[in-house]
Amino acid sequence: MIRYHLAGAAVSLALVLGMPAQAQTAQPAQPEIPQSHLVAGRDVVVLSGLAESFEAIYLEFRERVTQTVGTTRPEVRKDMNEVIEALRPEYEKKREEIIASAAFIFAKRMTEPDLKEVAAFFRSPVGQRYNAMRPRAIDEIFALLQPWSIQTSNLLFDRFSEEMRKRGHQI
Repeated sequence: MIRYHLAGAAVSLALVLGMPAQAQTAQPAQPEIPQSHLVAGRDVVVLSGLAESFEAIYLEFRERVTQTVGTTRPEVRKDMNEVIEALRPEYEKKREEIIASAAFIFAKRMTEPDLKEVAAFFRSPVGQRYNAMRPRAIDEIFALLQPWSIQTSNLLFDRFSEEMRKRGHQI
């Protein structure tokens, strides 16, 4: 479950960090997207669980601060917890910004009817079951991914070396 949230946080962080860079570069004006189209995009962001993954950023922040500051400075634990909670509204505002940006991206890339169909899927019983099992499936996939990537990389490098030797190169 942690990997799922960390993966979600990484995606969220990449989106958040990527936005200022986009804003600073000269880009053509974005097309005007009707509000109903943006709402459909937002529905997909929320119903698909993507918005939930953004929550991992705040949870990880709270956990890290609690571990580092709470462990090294137990006398400030009460104030620390109060400040962390007081920061929640600021986080919520930033979360809403990234949800709106993600909704815009979906609306820009998909038609409103398609977004409504995707949202309908996530509202359906099978879509809800998909979302319920997805974190466990992602955990299992991540567990497979590390050894697979190492094994595949080693295999490819060995094959590369073999082919280069056939061509007279020592690697």
